[in-house]
Amino acid sequence: MQRGVLRQIAMVMRTLGIGGTAGERLAKSWLVVVLLSGWFVASFGELGLNVWLPIIASIGLILIIVTIILKDSVFSRADLRWLFVPAFAVILGWIDPLWSSPMQWDQADHLQTANRYLGRWSWEPFHQDMDFSFRPKIMSGLLAIEMGLTGRRYEVDVVPFACLVACGWQIQALAERGNRLLGGVIAAAVVLSLPTMLVFGRTGYLEALATGGLVMTFRIALDALNDDFLNKADYIGLGIVASLVGAVKYPYLYLGISLPICIWAMNRHRNEIPVFLGSWILFQLPFLVSDLIDHGSPFASFEPQALGVVNSMTEEVGNYSLAMAIADLSAEIGFTLLVCFLTISGLWIRQDTLRRFPVMASIALPSVVIFTVVLDFGYPRYHLPWLSVLICVTCNWVFQNLESLAEEAKINTEIAGSFLVMLLLSHHVTSVVADSLENRERNLSVIQYRERYLDEFIEIGNHLPTDAVVLAGFDITLGVRFGVPTYRFGPSDDPIHDSIEVVDATHVIIGGGVSRFDWESDPLYILGAPIDPLASSSREVVYASLWATNSTRGNYHRSASMIDVDWSSGHEGDVFLASGGVNVSAPDDWSIIEIIDLRDKSSTGKEAMDMIFGKEGDATLICDGEGCMQEFLVPEGTRYLVKVGLSDED
Repeated sequence: MQRGVLRQIAMVMRTLGIGGTAGERLAKSWLVVVLLSGWFVASFGELGLNVWLPIIASIGLILIIVTIILKDSVFSRADLRWLFVPAFAVILGWIDPLWSSPMQWDQADHLQTANRYLGRWSWEPFHQDMDFSFRPKIMSGLLAIEMGLTGRRYEVDVVPFACLVACGWQIQALAERGNRLLGGVIAAAVVLSLPTMLVFGRTGYLEALATGGLVMTFRIALDALNDDFLNKADYIGLGIVASLVGAVKYPYLYLGISLPICIWAMNRHRNEIPVFLGSWILFQLPFLVSDLIDHGSPFASFEPQALGVVNSMTEEVGNYSLAMAIADLSAEIGFTLLVCFLTISGLWIRQDTLRRFPVMASIALPSVVIFTVVLDFGYPRYHLPWLSVLICVTCNWVFQNLESLAEEAKINTEIAGSFLVMLLLSHHVTSVVADSLENRERNLSVIQYRERYLDEFIEIGNHLPTDAVVLAGFDITLGVRFGVPTYRFGPSDDPIHDSIEVVDATHVIIGGGVSRFDWESDPLYILGAPIDPLASSSREVVYASLWATNSTRGNYHRSASMIDVDWSSGHEGDVFLASGGVNVSAPDDWSIIEIIDLRDKSSTGKEAMDMIFGKEGDATLICDGEGCMQEFLVPEGTRYLVKVGLSDED
């Protein structure tokens, strides 16, 4: 039985194009191992099962693959070329260290899910009007492996590097087709040094996995669909790869539709298309079942992005356009090189149109259309996968021509063009490296800046109890660091009060050196919200603050917000500003319970916050509680902050 399993694995490995020397097989299979490991852990995690079995199995999978490879093949001197990608990745990582910034934003979402898989908590953040985390799960599964083994909660090192190396090896493998080994090295150097790949490739973002995945699918389809004889294992392997890439990033789910169309168009054993679809669906099944159980629809996680595509096609939801996409790509690679890639890809297809065009049209072209024409929103990193396919094809074509020059010593138009492209590629790589070296110190200061503003939040987060439910602008980023449920303020005219009611929050974090919302710098709005001060960071002028929710103030917050008095210069909730020279009197049914002299006739309440948190300032507390005057004249040249409470609550 064991031999039968190994034989089946070997057949699928053949389908995945994992052949040749030991070095080739290790390099080409690494991304498959990475994706399967992430999928295995994520599948268990999404179904609410213990993930330690798949974590251990993932380590076993690596050992099995290595055993199979070393059993049937040996290393050769040519395998040294596969060391280029990890070595170059390390060098680029030192040259441009931005990848080592604290993991936040989208990365924090994957960290949050990974911690949930490990059983460290069960809460999920709100995101894009959804009350659960709907991002693709394979990266979360991979992060859970490392975090489970290291015990860390919001830092990973090995997985992002492993993903980047796996991506680089797929680039190298596609570009060196036909034994153009130097073409593979050049293509890997170009892709790894793309500015966006420099920043996002070695992180918890999905760009390295998506890029390597699409390139791998292209390479495998090019081999498998152009073979004169395909067996069932070929279709199973192709379906698995296409499904895994779609599970990495949802837009690439189109491969489950476009590849069967490609198989049909190429007349390749059409009766085996159900086999392809079966393997494709099988690897989506755990996530479909999980969504059905937890959210009532098997497509719950896909719906937000599918809706984004539909809205982009039917109405204008953003300002991203083809012109902006071209501008992004030009900034990434240069307009001249972009034109070269498009032109040479066409020439490469013409060399074997019937075999190459269907593969390009079914794998890379839909990505081009989706991210440059269809979507009304986008970022340069969205273009990395299809752009990398074109770079691989270009390098393969260039070195094919240069090899023919060595054989015939005759220069024609294509060879001259190949020399020009090589010069442009060399200039691109050296320019990016030179610019990154020049900006290295600035990038290091950016990293320090990001560490400082997160440290500020962590400082006040130390005051949180273990049963806290927190509201914060940077909800997921802070939640993985605090280890307690943390949600973002929702869209509302009164975001603090309304968000407290929605999530039953116990604590609120506001402000800081970096904040998400404009109202976080509005002291009057903050002071008038149903929250009480607890702690602040050690910064003096602009600082983060921690507040506890006050249910009593919350109960009368809406009615307090509707109070109308003629002496107010500003009003939020149960707090008013009273300028010099006005007579203040308590509103009917309300009592004045706090008065602060702001010592500034144009103050908006910032001085009161500084006083509350013990910062430097001139504001003074006049009264607090039952001893407050219910009617008084505000002296000229200053402004008072007045807080009221219901008469039966004071």
